[in-house]
Amino acid sequence: MRILALLGLAALPLLSSAVELNPPGIADPAVRADTLQPFSASYDVKRGDKVIGQSTMTLRRDGDNQWSLVTETKGTAGMARLLGLDVREESKFRVGSDGRLESTDYRYRQDATLKSKQRSIVFDTQAREVRVTDKDQLFRYALQPAMIDRQVVVVALGRDRAQASQQLVVANKDAAENQRYERRETSNLALPAGNFRAIRFERSDKPGKSSTWYAADRIAPLQVEQAQKDGENIVMLLRELK
Repeated sequence: MRILALLGLAALPLLSSAVELNPPGIADPAVRADTLQPFSASYDVKRGDKVIGQSTMTLRRDGDNQWSLVTETKGTAGMARLLGLDVREESKFRVGSDGRLESTDYRYRQDATLKSKQRSIVFDTQAREVRVTDKDQLFRYALQPAMIDRQVVVVALGRDRAQASQQLVVANKDAAENQRYERRETSNLALPAGNFRAIRFERSDKPGKSSTWYAADRIAPLQVEQAQKDGENIVMLLRELK
């Protein structure tokens, strides 16, 4: 997710606190999740051992087979707060005829004292083309089947979390990128929202770059972690899920 990388630079995708590990009635992590489920989640965002921001992620149904994913993040401590960091990402996507997710539109906005930024991506199925507008630059490249934007990755992984591996085609600024994710260990997570049994997915084409954790019965990520160039990690930790 772009937000995690951004918060790393700035610091220069209802569960109560009483949730038990492996609560009764929760399915095994290997159970396949074929349907999308709307959710609204809030997260603490940490760099190292310090909370530097708060984030909300909302998945909603916009109509028949149409979905929106919106993530908003604000800096609350350190340089992220000092710079007045305010980020919004919005993705629109659908489920294709083959059952895979397809992005249709992506919007990104960063407001900060020293640097503001905007990016938009249009997935034009008629022209079979992706058009990316970044600042005053326009990039065009071929639209591939089941192409998604970087934010929808967390939904794709959560939806098919029973799969041992997933190959995703992700739209970047000037080209599509083939990303591969592998299901790793199942472990216990202690989060602000409580304790959970969680499955970890790791990006295996770039080992050590990012990991995302999911509960057995939830599409929403419990935790998202991304390595920074300076060796620190930016982590989103679930605070509340509705």
